[in-house]
Amino acid sequence: MRSASWSMKWVPWLAGLLLLAMRMLWLGAYPLDSDEPQHAHVAWSLATGALPYRGAFDNHGPLFGLLYSYCMRWLGPRTDILWWLRLAVVPWYVLALLSTWVMGRRLYPLAVAGAGALLAALMQIFFVKMGEFRTDDLWTALWLAALAVIVGRHRSLWRGFVAGLCIGAALSVSQKTLPLLATALVSGLAVGLGRPVKRPDLPRLVAATAAGVALMPLAVVAWLAWQRDLGTAYYDVVAYGLAPNGGPSHLWRQVLYALVAACLVGATVLRLRGRRELDDASRWKWFLGLQALLYVLLIWVAWPLSTPQDFLPVIPTAMLSLAGALGPAAVPRLGPRRCAASVAALAMLELALLLHHAPPWRDALAAERSRLAVVLRCTAPSDPVMDAKSGAIFRPRPYYPVLESIELRRLKHGLVPDTIAHALVSHDTKVVVPERLPPADRAFVARNYLAGTAGIYMAGMVLPAGTDPRISIELPGAYALSDGTHLVQARMDGGPPATQWNLDAGPHRLAAPGQRDLFLVWSPAWACGWRPAPGRHP
Repeated sequence: MRSASWSMKWVPWLAGLLLLAMRMLWLGAYPLDSDEPQHAHVAWSLATGALPYRGAFDNHGPLFGLLYSYCMRWLGPRTDILWWLRLAVVPWYVLALLSTWVMGRRLYPLAVAGAGALLAALMQIFFVKMGEFRTDDLWTALWLAALAVIVGRHRSLWRGFVAGLCIGAALSVSQKTLPLLATALVSGLAVGLGRPVKRPDLPRLVAATAAGVALMPLAVVAWLAWQRDLGTAYYDVVAYGLAPNGGPSHLWRQVLYALVAACLVGATVLRLRGRRELDDASRWKWFLGLQALLYVLLIWVAWPLSTPQDFLPVIPTAMLSLAGALGPAAVPRLGPRRCAASVAALAMLELALLLHHAPPWRDALAAERSRLAVVLRCTAPSDPVMDAKSGAIFRPRPYYPVLESIELRRLKHGLVPDTIAHALVSHDTKVVVPERLPPADRAFVARNYLAGTAGIYMAGMVLPAGTDPRISIELPGAYALSDGTHLVQARMDGGPPATQWNLDAGPHRLAAPGQRDLFLVWSPAWACGWRPAPGRHP
């Protein structure tokens, strides 16, 4: 018995070490998400001394970028930056699972707590998204830490204040904390109405928690106001998401959610009132289960734009509830061995899905490293690079908003002016990654840029054999003439033979020898080793 008890104590630690080893093994295995370089670009902008929102567009709270700006300053510009940044968010994965295990240990037997944490840890969405470099990692960990402070413990003023601090920090990372908090308040009210608890100090407890919640957001707002960056911050974080985007109305879905939520709350109250006894642990179980359900339905049904990472904070509590259902409650019906086998089967299924989606032997970051290598080699720190969501990371963008779904929808419906082509010219942008560009801007890029090494487009144009010698330059700058492999001499505007010229915007006349396709290429791109890709030009 003693040896069995001793081994059970070591099981969580061994499982934790195995998960940590998996975390390290999978750092480069899952595909790059476009949010990752965007967050890295914001952190790099802050590392170089820029203000949080004036320096780079960011529709999240500033806490994540500010925290990782120190990491970016220490690492510096490097092609494998995202591998290191993914490593730097592993602590939030650990904190989230530790918080889940702590909650489970207080509410369930040790085996159930471990099973819930394990099922959450291996779930594909949770494992992959919590391993990406994104604000949601810190946001999820802070929310679960707040729950771990108060769940299953005597609710004291200091615990309420500390939990409030964690929630306020989460709100300073992401405004998605508000629906989490709203569903938590509704769930707590439902459990309280079902089985009221008499607490004379309840007003003071609520005040202490509210003070903790408000402390960090108010400090962030005061700091932004002192930096005179509050107006830009309000646009990025609040106004940008609320402005019309041309999408369909979600009113009927929101009404439907309100009705379903009211039914769930009412059923919970009636069910709890029908029970003769309900201990404190059971109250917390009902709270966690109802809050996870209300939040998941809110994102699925009523949220305007739902993404997998939105569900991260409730996946652990949902898995804990599932493990609890397969634990003591199911033992009389299934037996302990069948319950353990069910959990093991679910964990193996999760591992199989993870291996299928992101095999650890795959290098999913290779393309990003190649792209960054070209950008760092061929551009100076002040050279702008146009991309959808800051994929160049270490270079400024000529167009302020990122080209994600909301901005693209507004551009498509004419709700915001399309100034991308104008921004490329006015900021003298010679490097473009043309993903997600609207049609008119793709046409501009086709006229003025060449596809080449690592999928990077450089300023230039293809000159098919036998075409009119007259050319029109929309992006002034230094250009070289080549056949794709070697420089070629020609006469520009009647001047002496040369291979490179400084060309102003406007018409020019090129007298080139031979009957072959030629490329007019931005000179620094040619000098750094970038080459146009044959057959990929309009």
